[in-house]
Amino acid sequence: MQRRKERLTIKSPGDDDQTRQRHDPQELKIYIKQLSKALKFLPLGSRAYYAVTGELLRANTQLKALVPTGSAMKGEH
Repeated sequence: MQRRKERLTIKSPGDDDQTRQRHDPQELKIYIKQLSKALKFLPLGSRAYYAVTGELLRANTQLKALVPTGSAMKGEH
């Protein structure tokens, strides 16, 4: 009986970048813009397409969670 191949998972180049992005909404906006542009060049239904779409969704969710916090902090300074 053959074993199934392990599926490849897409990981970011560095986890340190992700923690920095959580605190900087401007970088998240740039990241989202880059992912959106990359999505246009990927074939619909491919693994890469779904991976980029998932990352885009995650980044958008993260940005929405940060925006109220970021705008409150700007008002204090």
